Amino acid sequence: MKKIKLVALFIFGLSMNIFAQDSYKLVENKTKNMVTGTSTLHDWRCVAEKQSGTAVIKTGDMLEVKSLTARIAAKSLKSIKENGKYYDDAMDKNAYKALDADKHPEIAYTLTGVSNMKTTGTASTFSATGTLTIAGKTNKVTFPVKAVVNGNTVTFTATVKFKLTAFGITPPKALMGTIKTGDDVAVVLNSTFAK
Repeated sequence: MKKIKLVALFIFGLSMNIFAQDSYKLVENKTKNMVTGTSTLHDWRCVAEKQSGTAVIKTGDMLEVKSLTARIAAKSLKSIKENGKYYDDAMDKNAYKALDADKHPEIAYTLTGVSNMKTTGTASTFSATGTLTIAGKTNKVTFPVKAVVNGNTVTFTATVKFKLTAFGITPPKALMGTIKTGDDVAVVLNSTFAK
């Protein structure tokens, strides 16, 4: 009889664990992801206007991110001019060419592991490891993340630094090579997922 009770308790506990996990989707109008970098003329930034993502997350005393994928449409990256209001079409065209956006229309990230999770109240920090695919080339990346739970939403903030050449991308040039983009870039994430 004790064995039956133990088995029943185990199954109940397992089912509670499964049901405590929820599916989340990226909320586009609450998400602001950017790519930033430098050039011989000035620093630059591009805002992603079209993105999507899904995640399986367990909230509670300790946050658990079971899975997460995110995608940015390469041609939705729009460069912001210095006044922060207008786009620079010439720079965008150079960026799309460098990303080979016609052949590789998406920048994609897939989480493969989480470590060093620390949760205090509604905020958690952890190290995320995953695969990042840009211009058809996939590399493993690891970076620190902060996550904040607010009701039915979880917002992730992080900065992912890498070199364009690590993804086989030649840093774009303009005006017959007089303006050169730096090799070091960063993806600055502020992504909100909701269930």
